[in-house]
Amino acid sequence: MYRYLPVLAILLCSAAPMRAQGLLVPQAKHKTQPLAMVSHEVAIAIQDQAAETVVEQVFRNHTNRELEATYLFPVPRGASVRGFSLLVNGVKVDGKLVEGAEARQLCADCARLSQDSALVEYLGNPLLTMTVPGIRPGQDVNVTVKYSALATQDNGLIEYVYPLKTDGKATSKLEKFSIKASIKSQHAVQNVYSPTHALGVVRASDKEVRVVFEKDQALLDKDFQLFYTLTNQDVGLTAMIHRPSAAEDGYGLFLISPRLEAAKQVIPRDLLLVLDTSGSMRGVKMEQARKALHYFLNNLNPQDRFALMNFSSSATKYQNEFLDANAEELGKARKWVDALEPTGGTAIDLALSTALEMRTRDVGRSFTVIFFTDGMPTVGENNPATIVKNVEKRNSSNTRIFTFGVGNDVNATMLDKLAENTRAVSTYVRPEEDIEAKVSGLWGKITNPVLTNLKLAAGKDIILSEIYPPELPDLFQGGQLVVLGRYRGQGKSALTLSGLVGAEKKEFAYDVHFQEKTANDYAFVEHLWARRKVGYLLDQMRANGEQKELVDETKLLAKKYGIATPYTSYLIVPEGVAPVLNKQPAKLQVLGQRPAILDRPGKEPIALAKFLEEVNATPENLDKVRQVVLAANLKDNADGKCCCSPDPVKRAQGICGCCKHVNGKCPCKVSNARTALDKQKAFEDCCNALRNGNTAGVQAGRLGVDLSIQCCNLRNQCRVEQTAQRDLLGRTCIEVGGIWIDAGYDVKKTKTVAVKALSDAYFSLLEKQPALKDVFRMGLHLVWVTPSGTALLLDTCDGKETLTDDEIESLFAVQK
Repeated sequence: MYRYLPVLAILLCSAAPMRAQGLLVPQAKHKTQPLAMVSHEVAIAIQDQAAETVVEQVFRNHTNRELEATYLFPVPRGASVRGFSLLVNGVKVDGKLVEGAEARQLCADCARLSQDSALVEYLGNPLLTMTVPGIRPGQDVNVTVKYSALATQDNGLIEYVYPLKTDGKATSKLEKFSIKASIKSQHAVQNVYSPTHALGVVRASDKEVRVVFEKDQALLDKDFQLFYTLTNQDVGLTAMIHRPSAAEDGYGLFLISPRLEAAKQVIPRDLLLVLDTSGSMRGVKMEQARKALHYFLNNLNPQDRFALMNFSSSATKYQNEFLDANAEELGKARKWVDALEPTGGTAIDLALSTALEMRTRDVGRSFTVIFFTDGMPTVGENNPATIVKNVEKRNSSNTRIFTFGVGNDVNATMLDKLAENTRAVSTYVRPEEDIEAKVSGLWGKITNPVLTNLKLAAGKDIILSEIYPPELPDLFQGGQLVVLGRYRGQGKSALTLSGLVGAEKKEFAYDVHFQEKTANDYAFVEHLWARRKVGYLLDQMRANGEQKELVDETKLLAKKYGIATPYTSYLIVPEGVAPVLNKQPAKLQVLGQRPAILDRPGKEPIALAKFLEEVNATPENLDKVRQVVLAANLKDNADGKCCCSPDPVKRAQGICGCCKHVNGKCPCKVSNARTALDKQKAFEDCCNALRNGNTAGVQAGRLGVDLSIQCCNLRNQCRVEQTAQRDLLGRTCIEVGGIWIDAGYDVKKTKTVAVKALSDAYFSLLEKQPALKDVFRMGLHLVWVTPSGTALLLDTCDGKETLTDDEIESLFAVQK
């Protein structure tokens, strides 16, 4: 395979087509792709499950000629269209609704015209459509769609879906994208959650909630899913149960959040700020730390008390007792902080023992330590593992220790363990980062504790296991816990949540149906659980060294669920950003644009079948092939070469018509590629260090911090993300340079049937096997092994254009 490295090294990212909700497709005579979408705003109003959705889209004629186009909007199942309008130069144009065979034929025709594989997802949907004439070069077209639907409810869990699903690669060029939703009900709205998008949640009251997702240059790479429940309990618990096989343990996702009114009783807190003032803190680090301490002091609640301590070779208290958070005391404390000067060594063990000794006997007050350090222990006890054990012995009163690592010269594993063992979190601040943003983010999450020392238990017929996080953190006002685990047993059971409100024990019970077998509605629960488990497995190896059983389990989970780890770094996917559209008209886009991996400079692109031969595509080689492709792709993009132009010569020169360049480079590509390269290098260094028995190498310094952040992301995963590996109708497929290839395909052994994409054969397959939509939407170039064992190969320039019913049936006859 390695003799093909020169071929693979020229690769750049492909720009595969995608669809969003609503497309404007130029007519056949123009021979160009769908018009660029530059704005997509969705407003949702849900009142007691009745949801009204208003979609506003702006499209731009990105070509240098006048176009006539057809607008398509798939009507979501169960929706009732209330209004549909199109504005061109301020003139309203009406559309019509088409269904059944007419809609199917229109969808197929537009897919052929636009060369857009994602349009196959429209098959089977009613379509709103209209013709838009005379769209001038550079002109914008505004579309507004309104429709009503009933949000579905399942065992008290309400779900709203706005379809956006794509293969995650964009030709749409968004300048603005937002989803805003308001939820109103006669009952309290709790546990508002999206597994697909990071939401900002604002509670106007217990019965009214607003959610917002806004992201400039956003990829519309997955359906927008919104879940919530209605309850009158002070602390609500929502369960999402997934059990694909009755023979295996099931998976559960549990959302826990308090009502606003229930959280009015704020627990008073004693807050101790501990600052490392060793000599290494001089300069930027000290300024960052002072800024952080000022933030905490400025945001204390009136009922809180505070104390300060600094340490270097010794530990020094500001005062020997906790002080009231009044203006006079806070003013004096700020002056003390400003007068601190870095000097001496780093006595971490002494600082922590002194901090724990300051806890008072007042059981009605929570005790929180926020611990800042920039270095390794150098004075007194300097073994990080021993320091962690010492804290465990001394911490008999459930003190929370939130750790802040300032810079890269810290033992990240030690700081992680100190936080994790006390139900807190660790945070890292790089020299170039704004510490105030990190501090405010933490403070916003831990301002008002509502319930502490949480425990979750099921009835006697249900056994919960492998719960992540293993120790539940405290529940704070306005916060929400996302807990994942597995379960054994079946049937309805009382799930019990217990905790402390101050010194008083509280207990809440919830009826949950742990099903014997479920549909695929909550499949994301299994994937999120797997990612969290991998994060904890990697943490164990960082702390204790590489162990075969841990490595084997990590690899097994990573390969099954497409998780990038030190052992599967080839599965890294750079974060995608849609390029910003230029105001000036561009030349006509080329239809049927092929993945750049099939380009050959100065020659015609090769067929997919030939490429598979060149790289010796076998199950044993596929991971290696993607590793090479990924490395070459990331390096090219990190060097600033742009991958957005359909012209391979311009791509090589870093010239394109859709990105804003800086010194001839494409900044969005450079940034994302550099981040992915850094992650890949950290994984490779981690793998080498662990295999060489160098445990200390993965705990401290820049690598230790990098790995801590990556593991933390996995341990706290609560939303699905892009992956280079997908399960497509029961087959594992890996993305290689924009082409999805079945992991079981063997170019030397597997019989292959090549089909020309978007041909009559292509649509005949979809007609006879509708489930193939989930495969075909991944792109116009792919390899997928059918139930018969024969590989179906899609290509835009090669393959059969017709298939008989018998030929299709034979492909899907299960191999005996």
